[in-house]
Amino acid sequence: MNIAVTGGMGSGKSLVVEALAKMLGVDTVSADALCKGLLEPGQAAYEKMRKQFSSDFFLTDGELNRPYLRKAIFTDDIVRKTVEDILHPLVREEMLLKCKEAEKHRINLVLEVPLLFEKGWQQDFDTTLVVYADDETCLKRIVARDLVSNEDAKKGIACQMSLMQKCKLADSVINNSGSFSVTLKKLEEFIKILSANKLFMRKYKE
Repeated sequence: MNIAVTGGMGSGKSLVVEALAKMLGVDTVSADALCKGLLEPGQAAYEKMRKQFSSDFFLTDGELNRPYLRKAIFTDDIVRKTVEDILHPLVREEMLLKCKEAEKHRINLVLEVPLLFEKGWQQDFDTTLVVYADDETCLKRIVARDLVSNEDAKKGIACQMSLMQKCKLADSVINNSGSFSVTLKKLEEFIKILSANKLFMRKYKE
């Protein structure tokens, strides 16, 4: 079985994915990590980026200027759309391959998929879990993590589907606004439900 975990920027989904996988004793797949790999020199997405973007987006050694790109994605809709059009089909293909391989070997997976609902990929997975936090908490986390201004962080959040919309679409929801120890207890309850329902179809709302 595979569990797709998503949420908004700054919601803390990466920590939840790591904790959930450890608690279940399963492997993880990160869409962001796949993106990072695909943007390495010589990889498919990198080559397409070279054709689409100016030299400003690359360092003198040819590596992608990731901080510059990250800021551009926050502030420029055209850049963000171009990057998404390049990366997302490739990332989805990689994730589906990993799911098929895991199924073949009877291995469970927890997958972190930030734009799960925005891209309509939820049917690719057995169940979906949204991690959310209040707006102020998400904003503080983004500013601290990405070293961007409040304004840029707000723009990034505005680019995504609202957390409330995602919660309505998800099979399960975890509130990660408070201490992580509280979140871990909620994950324990989530796991109990998974254990009681092997098809992963029951709705779990906090």
